[in-house]
Amino acid sequence: MSLLPRLALRQLRTQLRTTEWRALLLATLIAITLTTLLTLLGDRLERGLLRESANLLGADLVLSSGRPLSEARLQEITASEVTSTQVVQFPSMVSNPAAGDTPPMLVSVRAADAPYPLRGEIITEPAHSSDLPTPGNVWIEARVMDQLGLKLGDTLQLGYSDFSVSAELISSPDRGTGFRSFSPHIIINHADLEATGVLAPGSRANFRILMSGSKEQIATLDAQLRPTLADYERLLALRTDQPLTGNALGNALAYLKLSALTALLLSALTILLSLRRFSQKQFTRSALLLNLGLNPAQLVRVYLYQLLFAWVALTLLGTVIAALVDGLVQSWLVNLLPQRLPDPAFYTWFSGAALGLVMLILLGLPPVLSLARIPVAHLLRGDTPPQDRRARMLQASCLVLLAITLLLFLQAPLAALILLGLLVIGGLMFGYIAQFLLERLAEPMATKLLLGRLLRLRLRQQRKWHRLQSAVIVLLLTLLAVVWVSRADLLAEWRAKFPTDTPNYFVINIQPWQKPDLDGFLQDNGIDSELYPMIRGRLNELNGKPIRPQLTEEQLQDNTLRRELNLSWTRDKPEHNELLAGQWWESTPDTPQISVEQDMMEDLGLTLGDSLGFDIGGQQVSAQITSIRGVEWTSFRPNFYVIFSPGALEDYPGTWITSFRLDGERKQLATQMLRDFPSLTLVDIDQLLAQLGVWLKRLGDSSAMILGLTLLCGLILMAVTLLQALEQRRFESALMQTLGASGEQTRRLDLLEFLLLGLVCGVLAGIAAEVTLAGLHLELLHVDPKLHPWLWVTLPALASLFFVATGFLIRRPLRLDQCYRLLRSQS
Repeated sequence: MSLLPRLALRQLRTQLRTTEWRALLLATLIAITLTTLLTLLGDRLERGLLRESANLLGADLVLSSGRPLSEARLQEITASEVTSTQVVQFPSMVSNPAAGDTPPMLVSVRAADAPYPLRGEIITEPAHSSDLPTPGNVWIEARVMDQLGLKLGDTLQLGYSDFSVSAELISSPDRGTGFRSFSPHIIINHADLEATGVLAPGSRANFRILMSGSKEQIATLDAQLRPTLADYERLLALRTDQPLTGNALGNALAYLKLSALTALLLSALTILLSLRRFSQKQFTRSALLLNLGLNPAQLVRVYLYQLLFAWVALTLLGTVIAALVDGLVQSWLVNLLPQRLPDPAFYTWFSGAALGLVMLILLGLPPVLSLARIPVAHLLRGDTPPQDRRARMLQASCLVLLAITLLLFLQAPLAALILLGLLVIGGLMFGYIAQFLLERLAEPMATKLLLGRLLRLRLRQQRKWHRLQSAVIVLLLTLLAVVWVSRADLLAEWRAKFPTDTPNYFVINIQPWQKPDLDGFLQDNGIDSELYPMIRGRLNELNGKPIRPQLTEEQLQDNTLRRELNLSWTRDKPEHNELLAGQWWESTPDTPQISVEQDMMEDLGLTLGDSLGFDIGGQQVSAQITSIRGVEWTSFRPNFYVIFSPGALEDYPGTWITSFRLDGERKQLATQMLRDFPSLTLVDIDQLLAQLGVWLKRLGDSSAMILGLTLLCGLILMAVTLLQALEQRRFESALMQTLGASGEQTRRLDLLEFLLLGLVCGVLAGIAAEVTLAGLHLELLHVDPKLHPWLWVTLPALASLFFVATGFLIRRPLRLDQCYRLLRSQS
């Protein structure tokens, strides 16, 4: 080994005795360990959550069409080399031929080819090893068995064919979209479909092709198919096209990235502070090495060798710790998840090491180069050399490079830019603001407390250090508050989508002549519900002219133009809709008016006062937009894109729809309703709600684990920062004790300073966290921003408590002999 590496190793062993170097190593170890762990866990959870979402969809990608898929389309998908299978889904009446007095029942029929499904699994009772019923057999849900009086082995009639009931269908993915997903389901083999004679040209059916493959294959195929979709085709993807779970999945993955970014920034702040303190302690050593014959380039290499040797050791240790913790996490998740999380990508094992090296080099290069410019005269003067403009430019350049690295690594540019912007602004502002507030708070203490005068003197003498320390602490607290509060807001947003009173039954196909009797049944049994009229129509005009030529290519892809819409009319605004703009009609207007859903208004570029025309059964109906509504589509209540004013659609044939909730023994009322009104279609969505409940619980458990790890990282780094502050005050405490102060008095002075520091930094961090959360909520997590008044109180209180408790635990009064030795070592 050459001279410089040997010198670096010898210097490294000596540096291990200093607090600054230990803090640097601990911060880097945490950065490597937590980055590796979060990357491993994040990749596992992302793959696992995508798998869970795919289990609901039944595939990675689904092409849905209102017409039979063309041969050209099938060949295009086959050529992409993904795994695919076809499904036909349609509504049909089924009956029990052995019970002639039992009326037929409307069900949703799925005729599928093997393999099916491509993601998830079909659960039956008794369990079957095959993917689908064998020809001549059918799997049916319990509601069909109960209503038709069937049991295993009985015969079910569908069209011209009889099927043997071979299993009860417990749960299954790929239930389709719209009301067909909620209707009672039966599954048959696609080979039996033609013999039933149910489907004829013009029949209302949904033709789907399910696709699965690698992430790259699916992304390529999605980009290939989406621009060529016909009006009657729709492409469903995991992240973007699931109305119930897609947004929650995107939020969960965004939170994982936010947590990883927060952990990196926490570590980077502590590394930056440790390197600054370390370089200041190296002035005399560097001047001595230069005086003994090393040139500046050699000195830089010695310090870079030290950082490199430390990085190698920390990488091995951090990766091993991350692997052990990852194993513990996997064993914990075994009891939470139905199946093991997927293995992470191979490159994720090296993510922490790569980021640790980048952070050490980019953050360590400026102070190391400044050490190479230490004048030899520093040995005689002992002063702090001034920092020239080139050093500041180098620091700025390295910070920019670090920001770019984080942006590329996390693939979340918006979140990284917001938080990095906070760092830049915070570094310039928070230090000065905190210093000003600390000095103002110390003024009244100086007149009332003996230690208050010493505190005021300390704050004035160490202004520069307090500015840097306060800025770092404010940013640490802000980042911890952001990752803590954002998780709470996300969980509240997810749970708000599915409150405990979410309806679990829909009733559709209610004929006008049945409405009075059904109203009476609901009222007599105390079922809280409201009936809405419903009629289907296709949007085809805007302001008296065909709508399509007036829209852009992007607007023409909107789903409201690709299908018939469910239209309704009512005098009073639905309670579960929010009026965002315009006015609701108070009575029956002279000319038809409509209220339009907010997203439809924005997607089609509509404004209040526009006139929309609809084709309803071959007849044209036009109305003016007078209000805009906010609609929560996941509320499981009857919702409509367009609601007409009274008198506009009453003359057209339509049906009615309602939803309500029944729990426990009251679920028997659903069966009684079907006996009294056998022609109604009762849609039980309990199974879907149960699936969503389990799915959201897993999101909550996963995010709680990420939050715990990130908070642990932040608390350790906060303690390291405070430890450095206490180490800096040891010399001052030793001097005070030799002049007559007691060890307990110097300890109280440190704790009083920490109390003020916690209060001031906590208040500033609360303000900074609110601003940061507002930006992240709007642009990254896609939830509504809101104020958190409790944060303004709890954050200063918790910060003060943590600072004082940490100082109390790690700050021990110095003995007089320790004071003498410390003063001699600093002389």
